[in-house]
Amino acid sequence: MKSKKNLFNILICLVGGVIITAFVFFSTGVETLASHFRSLNLFWVGAAVGCMLLYWLLETAILHVMTKPAFPEQSFRGSLCVSMGGQYFNSITPFASGGQPFQAYCLKKQGMELGSAINTLLSKFLVTQTCLTVVTTVLLMVRLPYFREILPNFTVVIWIGYLITLLVLLAVLSFAVFPQAARRFCLAVILLLTKLRFLKNPEAKIRYMDEELEKCRKGFRSLIRNPSALFRASGCSILQLIAYMAVPYMIYRAFGLSEIDFLTILAAQAFVMMTSSFVPLPGASAGAEGFFYFFFRQFFIQDGQVGLAVILWRVITFYFTIVVGAAFAVRANRIPNK
Repeated sequence: MKSKKNLFNILICLVGGVIITAFVFFSTGVETLASHFRSLNLFWVGAAVGCMLLYWLLETAILHVMTKPAFPEQSFRGSLCVSMGGQYFNSITPFASGGQPFQAYCLKKQGMELGSAINTLLSKFLVTQTCLTVVTTVLLMVRLPYFREILPNFTVVIWIGYLITLLVLLAVLSFAVFPQAARRFCLAVILLLTKLRFLKNPEAKIRYMDEELEKCRKGFRSLIRNPSALFRASGCSILQLIAYMAVPYMIYRAFGLSEIDFLTILAAQAFVMMTSSFVPLPGASAGAEGFFYFFFRQFFIQDGQVGLAVILWRVITFYFTIVVGAAFAVRANRIPNK
């Protein structure tokens, strides 16, 4: 059943890609797209791919740094398999929800205790979410006035995406720092849903809630006990975000364009990430491409350039990840159970 669900999610991703590609072809024309494609600077296309490879490497480094204190036997090769397998499952599941369970499963197979694996992954999520909020806050402060002028109708969408990012971080922090207050809030929600008959077996849900809150509390405690690992993981996370957000800039330069500065392109990509985060489809299919089109069409000025840019960006950041991540997921799954 699970494999069928994964295949269905992959099918949704492929259908989304086909629809976007068909839209670009029919709205622009094959000749125009072919002309832009032939004129691409391959150095900058390679730089875009290089940014994605750096993103994966830094993702692995974050996981490795966070894992080593609790599991000194962990190898970098093992972290690479776990990390890339998680990237694959994040890409094919709604809200990137499939990566962490797979990573916990793989870390357990490699010999790490399941509780330690879960705590490590929760700590990693807290670090990456904090860094994402910090980076997007800075870019919002610096470049929002510019985007408010050129895209006044999208300012509300940007703020909604930012608030979702901020609320996720605050929710995780509140569960970790104020477990009793978080428990009372979750208990009130469970009881309300039970009274409205939206929820059955509330006792089981309360037990599950207590287990998850305890995991979150332990994860936060293990995080603050290792300031060195926390500092290194935070640095890698910020560099990782910059590498990912730099991919559109490299694509922009591949078209021979240079009028828009690096920071503005970074901000546009950050806004795409924030606004597409609430699209409830695997890989935010269709939504990510649509938001990229609306934010970046101001920069790719010639007819057909933005359409080809959407395809290149999605292939490099999404479909490339699925293909490479799937190979690592298979390899990680074949690791002997220790």
